[in-house]
Formats: sequence, C-alpha cells, structure tokens
Amino acid sequence: MRLYPDSKVYILCPGNHHTGGIEDLHQICSQLITFGVDAYMVYIVNNSFNLKTDPVDSLYRKYHLSYSLSPEDSAHNIFVVPEIFSVHFYRMKNFQKIFWWLSVDNYIEEVVKLINSRKSSALSALMPKFFYFGKEDNDITHFAQSEYARQFLIVNGVPEYKIYMVEDYIGQAFLSRASQIDLSKKENFVAFNPAKGFEVTQQLMKFAPDIDWRPIQNMTPEQVQELLARAKVYIDFGNHPGRDKIPREAAISGCVVITGRRGSAGNDIDINIPAEFKFDERKINLQQIISKIREVFENFSAAHEKQADYRARILDDKNRFAEEVAEAFKIKNLPPPSLAFVQGTDDKILLLAKELFKSKDFKPSFIVDDEMASPKNPDRFIFHNQNRNYLRIGENLIEIITKADAKFLYQEGRIKKFALFEPKDIELAEVKNFYKPNYDDVMIFNR
Repeated sequence: MRLYPDSKVYILCPGNHHTGGIEDLHQICSQLITFGVDAYMVYIVNNSFNLKTDPVDSLYRKYHLSYSLSPEDSAHNIFVVPEIFSVHFYRMKNFQKIFWWLSVDNYIEEVVKLINSRKSSALSALMPKFFYFGKEDNDITHFAQSEYARQFLIVNGVPEYKIYMVEDYIGQAFLSRASQIDLSKKENFVAFNPAKGFEVTQQLMKFAPDIDWRPIQNMTPEQVQELLARAKVYIDFGNHPGRDKIPREAAISGCVVITGRRGSAGNDIDINIPAEFKFDERKINLQQIISKIREVFENFSAAHEKQADYRARILDDKNRFAEEVAEAFKIKNLPPPSLAFVQGTDDKILLLAKELFKSKDFKPSFIVDDEMASPKNPDRFIFHNQNRNYLRIGENLIEIITKADAKFLYQEGRIKKFALFEPKDIELAEVKNFYKPNYDDVMIFNR
C-alpha cells in the first residue's frame, strides 16, 4: 500500500447506526484528516449504497467528516473495509485495499450466515465472493485492532509484513470525566453488559443473589459512565471479538475488571490484567469468581492498584493510535496547524481568515458560531452540504461549527490552535475556561 500526494482514502461504514467498531471507523477517518490526508466515509445502509436519507448517526456528527456517494476507483486511492463487509471488497477493481479486523468473531459469523443463506437455494444466484485467505488476495493490507486479530491473521497464513497494528481509543471527553471520579465513593455492586456472556452472568447471579448486579442496558453514554463511576467491579465473560470499549471504559472509570479468557481476553496484551482476574469459562468455577468479587469489595484499593498497568495502557491508546496510523500509511510530514476562529462570523474575523488562507503556516479550518452552525433557514451567504454549513471566503470554504463540537475536535487533535483578533479580556477568559487549551494553542492577532 502506498499513499500518493493525490490519494483519497475511503472508509466503508454502516450508516445510521452506532457501535464501538463503527466509532473506530470514524476515528481513523478523523485521524487521517488530522494528518492532512484527503479522507472520506462511505456509508452503507440496509446493504445498499443508494442513500435516500442522511446516513450519519447523531453520535458521530461531532467528527465533522465528509462522506462520498461515488468513491473514485483509482490505483492511487485506498479503500478501508471492516471485516463485516468483506463481500464489498470485490466491487472495487483498482483500489489499494485495506482489511481492518475490528472483530474476528464478526467476520466468522458473517461468513457462516452467507454460506447458510445458500443452503436451500444454491442455484438461485451467484455466490458472492468474500475474503477467505486465498492467494489471489495477496494485494490486501491487513490492520489488526487487537493482538487477538493479529494472531488470527498469522495462524491463517497472512505474512507478518502485511499486518499493521491499528487499534482504537476512548475519547478524551470520557477520560476527562473519569479522571474526576472519587474512588472513595465506589459502591459494592457489579456492573455487567447483558449482551456479553450473559449465560455465565446468570449463573453467577443465581449463585450469589445477595450481590447487587447492575446491567448496562437502555442507557445513554453519559448514564453508562455514571454507573461505571460508582461500581467497584465490572465483569465480562463475553467472546471479546476485539479490544471492546466497555471493559476499557470500566477500568478507566475505576472499576476492577474481571473477565473470562475468550477472544482478546485470552492474551496479556489486549486486556493486560493479572491472571487472578481472568477465569476460564470452559471450566467455570462460580465459587472462585464470587470469592474474587467479594475480595474486591472488601479490599478495593489493593485490587484496583493491581490493574494500574491496564489503565496506563488505555490512557496511552490515543497517542499509540496516531503513531500506528502514521506508520501504517507511512505518513512523515504533517500539515500546517489547523485554526478555529472562536469569535463568531464577525467581519473582522472573516478578513483575518482570508489573510491566513494565503499563509502556508496555518490552515483555517473552522469558524465557531453556535447560531450560524445550524440555522433553521440558512441565509444566502451560507453553503449547506451534508447537513453542515460553510462560509465562502475568497476561493475557500470554511466550516461553521458549534462550541461543543470545537471542543471535541480540539480534544481529537483536529483543531490545533484557537485564533482570536484583538480579543477583549472576557473573550479570552471564555476561550480558556471552556476549551482549556494549552498555553501555546491560543493565538492572538492584531492589526
């Protein structure tokens, strides 16, 4: 795989849906844009690329990513496909292809579904081609989101030089809130995800009905974080098809994590907790697990300290992800720092933006204006595209975004600097209090 100066990267993604894996796909697109790469989402809804409605899930609008309805199938362009969409690999003839293994188990399930769907009507239609580790697929580059996926690829004959580790990360907003958690206020209850390993959890609940068991279901992300902030223990005896986000969110929220040994939990890299917190589901011992939970309740501080390495690795996920993406795409030169103008669409700001567009030292990227970012009736000066608003400044377009989204994009690294023109003291204080930028990330321009 090679990234050319004119390359475009397209990331195939389910539309109007949200999961941890789908957020990963938005994260890599955002990271590539941060590196100055021309990157786009390509959404598929109901197994179709014929989009009749906006495909961007509401949780991911804050990434401000463009999507393409007609990817250019060129040898200079790159097509990133998650494992659940392996049948779509072969619709593209000329692309450089990347297969991103976010979930080994999901790939196997999709292949089984595909084959089973043809059992009763084998002659009804041509069998779609799907990835099956054949020699003719030697031109594919593989990204592994987990050590579990990397080992799976090696076992199935993929040469190590074709495999790149490209993991994912928990957003900075979650990490910032988690850093404020008071561990002394933790409560004696066990949080669990009923969608993961519930057959084991049910047995545990029957074995120890006196323990308080709290399911994570029908909750907003904020409610999940609030629950994890209070729990002492999080258990997950699911299949761990990749580096699942909830166990990491639980750990960084101060929970002591207890897992089985399936999937990514079976190695000491993806979930690097001591062996005493992992139990083999194939020879499950309910008493041992319950004893460990009670031990954590009684001596939480000691158990929490034993998982310090796991939390440290999670805190480094974002930096490691950026390094992995840069290595995989062989990105060495970074673009000029992106600027966000935070004083609204004032005329003086537009003039400043126009001047900075002439500079090679900065990249004017956003204007922050809550009212103009989503007007009910955009005026004639606003260009509206893919539910996003832009102002035309000379020959350039600059996107208008909300303060909340600007804060998120700064935490993501997409916004590097905040630009102000002769700010009043109150304006400067508002920027520092709301965005909490590094000292060097506030730029003040004068006449």
